[in-house]
Amino acid sequence: MHFLRALAVGLLALVPTLSALPGDEHDTVVLADGKELSCRVLLDSEARLVVRAGGKTRELKAGEFKEVRSTERRLAVFLDRFDKTPKDDVKALANLARSAAENELTGEAFGTWVRVLGIDPVNDEAWTAIGGTKRKKGWELKVRGRFYTIEELRTRIADWKNALELPTAHFLLRTDVKAARAVDIAIDLERTHSTFYRILRPLELYVFDEQPEVNVYADPKNFPTPPTGSAAAWFERSSNTLHVDATRVQDSGTIVAELVDALVFNAFRRTLNKTGELEPWIRHGLAQGFAAAVRPSPGRVQYQFDAPYTPYFQAQANDPKPLTIEQVVRAGFASYDSGSDAARYTAQSYTLVHYLATGDNGKHRTAFAQYIRSAYLGKGGTSNLFKELAVDERILQAGWTAHVKALAGG
Repeated sequence: MHFLRALAVGLLALVPTLSALPGDEHDTVVLADGKELSCRVLLDSEARLVVRAGGKTRELKAGEFKEVRSTERRLAVFLDRFDKTPKDDVKALANLARSAAENELTGEAFGTWVRVLGIDPVNDEAWTAIGGTKRKKGWELKVRGRFYTIEELRTRIADWKNALELPTAHFLLRTDVKAARAVDIAIDLERTHSTFYRILRPLELYVFDEQPEVNVYADPKNFPTPPTGSAAAWFERSSNTLHVDATRVQDSGTIVAELVDALVFNAFRRTLNKTGELEPWIRHGLAQGFAAAVRPSPGRVQYQFDAPYTPYFQAQANDPKPLTIEQVVRAGFASYDSGSDAARYTAQSYTLVHYLATGDNGKHRTAFAQYIRSAYLGKGGTSNLFKELAVDERILQAGWTAHVKALAGG
């Protein structure tokens, strides 16, 4: 069992009832008596559902409902169909776009029609679907009172001031990269979202409605300077915005780590009904788990969690003076963002999270998962960690060291 999935196992504690959020309640749950409930499905697990309907949350246990039609289930079907659809098949893409629209995935439908126009620039159905108008010179799109041809649109969105906006099921993508690349990014965002919730499903994280903004910049000059270092991406919590330098595609791990940070921020805040903070070592351990697992492929990104990231274990095993648990847990964000030991802290936070989630035959995973929840609510630190795990510091340190040596190999 991979550590990201394992760390979630066992955390089935009750979570607070959510306060009502504004928004469309466009999901449907068919109850056991056949009645249909219009709602927003916040949590969809085998044992229960948590839904928002009429401004109030409600829990439905297995047996009280017989069918769920949610945004997330419709999105899963769309992504599966997308994987089976050739990128250059206009007919198949058009069918996919129609299906997305019928299933209220308006952003995915729009992006798919954009794909169609990239292959067939005069496709009448695609132009109509995105709101185009057929004029004497052909199809044009009206933007802020002015009509643009497809070539003019391409020139327009290449300027960050007129960046293309692509809403997806859970994000708002703003970018000045070429449209073909933009729609691939939109798909990969949603695929990462689905993977995040699947891997951490036993944590019973609620879906969020805030729609974080993801700004992807074609020109590094427009990329806002990160608060520390020179990373390819950084997540700005105050505005709930992820900034990405599109020229740094080789740094996919960093970009994914920051995207996961955005997902953690929104999912935990929504689930626990409070804006808290995961400790740096947990945040980095989780983010690096996804960063190590990512296998980039435009529009078809994959995550392979089957094996641990060996280089981190090897680096720690060969370290003449590895960090102690206390050093890792107490380290502030500066330890991870700058300084000569930043790489060491990043690697060893990953190995520590891996050990607590999977080591000693999973002995610590349930307590560790509970600790993560408590730490988010401000009850972190080494003393609380050892107390939650009910283990002596020296024993835990020895177990971590043995786990690292075993996975370092050689």
